[in-house]
Amino acid sequence: MPLVPSLGGQPEFYLGVQLLMFRENIRDVPPMNEMLQGASNADLQAMAAYLKKLPAPAPPAGGADQARIDRAKAVIEQHRCNFCHSSNYAGGENVPRLAGQREDYLAKSLRDYKSNARRGYDASMADVLYPISNAQLLDLAYFLSRQR
Repeated sequence: MPLVPSLGGQPEFYLGVQLLMFRENIRDVPPMNEMLQGASNADLQAMAAYLKKLPAPAPPAGGADQARIDRAKAVIEQHRCNFCHSSNYAGGENVPRLAGQREDYLAKSLRDYKSNARRGYDASMADVLYPISNAQLLDLAYFLSRQR
């Protein structure tokens, strides 16, 4: 479904926190907020444990635009995206997996973090993304969606 993330392969702790943020209406996504109303902490932990076991998404098939890949790598190097998200973009603990994520979802998420429409644990994503142009965000989403 457009703009819906793939949850497989995400770190369990990250998933649990996101589910908690939905339940507490800290993240505003009405279907998720409604679904998780009344869920216990144990329910959230069980959901996160189940979702973590789903397979990580596969990158799109076909060739890649090397110019876009190179531009994204330059942005990643400059802003050290691979420091928190790891060198293979698999994330860890409270940092999401970006590798293989849907390109449309990544682009929307990056824009939302940049504009503060989406809250993170802290302001670090908005700070990192502030100087990055929309074209660069699109290249990042393109690159990350094609990682394994």
